[in-house]
Amino acid sequence: MKHTVVIVSIFFLTVLMSSCEKVIDIHTNDEIGRLVIEGFINNTTSQQEIKLSRNAAFSGGNNYPPVSGATVIVRDQKQQEYTFMETESGTYKAQQFSGIPGETYTMEVRIDQEKYQATSRMPQIVTLDSVSVENPKFGDKEKRNIKVFYKDPADQLNQYRFVVFLNDKQLKDIYAVNDDFNNGNAISITLRPDDVDIFPGDRIRVEMLCIDKTIYNYWYSLMQQSGNSGVTPSNPPTNISPVALGYFSAQTFSARSVQVD
Repeated sequence: MKHTVVIVSIFFLTVLMSSCEKVIDIHTNDEIGRLVIEGFINNTTSQQEIKLSRNAAFSGGNNYPPVSGATVIVRDQKQQEYTFMETESGTYKAQQFSGIPGETYTMEVRIDQEKYQATSRMPQIVTLDSVSVENPKFGDKEKRNIKVFYKDPADQLNQYRFVVFLNDKQLKDIYAVNDDFNNGNAISITLRPDDVDIFPGDRIRVEMLCIDKTIYNYWYSLMQQSGNSGVTPSNPPTNISPVALGYFSAQTFSARSVQVD
């Protein structure tokens, strides 16, 4: 089954996420100085990372003050704790810790006598089988798009987020899909990068993140708000309590690369 993903360039969201993710810049009508938490763990043995910052005025650009001095831990369902150490201002990392698909993880952040928590269940791994580049023509202009191929498991409901890198630079486009209408099928999806052209010799890397339903709703909400759907801008749903900006995601990871001919 073929699908085309309509991609929205997030003008109020700077997304620098991958296996090494970065804090989201969210511009809404919130009071200035609210805590922004962007945390993730995945099934690889690479460093897991949680970033803390404060939101700023829209006119302040992308300068969001990092939050230092917090206590950050992640706890698995067996109550094993993993401490995240501050490696640079606002960035907390845990080494030699890989998540286990099917396990539920709880993040806890303590800062300024406040405690924030979020829980996420890591989905089972779905492998990204391959990536290719296609060359559709629009008028007399050739614009290359990216196609991804994978087999969606039939025995579970799945949500995915795709992150695209062009020559090792992450694109700002956001792609989030679920399997509501194609559960168990062999899937091919066309990803249409916005505001960039792909040329022969370029290197494309696509990361496929399997995410839980709450995190999917988060990204889907951002896509809806930034598109032409007429949705009034508001904070996307969060799994952090008490309510802060951002999210905590336990996610699985698969990636493929291709060189453009």
